[in-house]
Amino acid sequence: MPGQTVEAGQGLIGTARSERDGTLIFAPAAGTVVAQLEWETTQSIPLAETLPQLTGTNKANYRLFFAGHSAALSPSAPERDGLYRTRHLQLEVFGLPLPCAVEETTYYGQQQETLYRTEAQALTLARLQGLRALHDAFPDADILARREACTVQEETLHYNAVYTVAADICT
Repeated sequence: MPGQTVEAGQGLIGTARSERDGTLIFAPAAGTVVAQLEWETTQSIPLAETLPQLTGTNKANYRLFFAGHSAALSPSAPERDGLYRTRHLQLEVFGLPLPCAVEETTYYGQQQETLYRTEAQALTLARLQGLRALHDAFPDADILARREACTVQEETLHYNAVYTVAADICT
């Protein structure tokens, strides 16, 4: 019935059937339960943030794999935490695959840079992160209303939003 509340773990919809000995067996109903609820999110977005940025330089390394063995075809790249992509290439002759493969690993150069955001950009990013979190919690939610508050303190935008949504609460 509209307006009723339930506690966590309490059954919302279902039926009970009686065994031959009189024991009641609860059977939940199939379907969905859509409820209107308030969901809150808080995001903090720095207006200046130091992040690794691509420099445009890269280095590729190649390894040959054949019969359970491998051999470096180029000098190895420095071991570091960074951005890299590895792909495996099947070698062919006249369209027929050879029993070996080449692994290509490309390392992309990065350096730390400070990125600056305007308050409008930070607010847009905070809203996006809040909507992503809402979608993670309730993928099918219909947004009915939004109340938001936003302040800037110590070069950080603090965003709080309360969404009123209609969502399936049984998934």
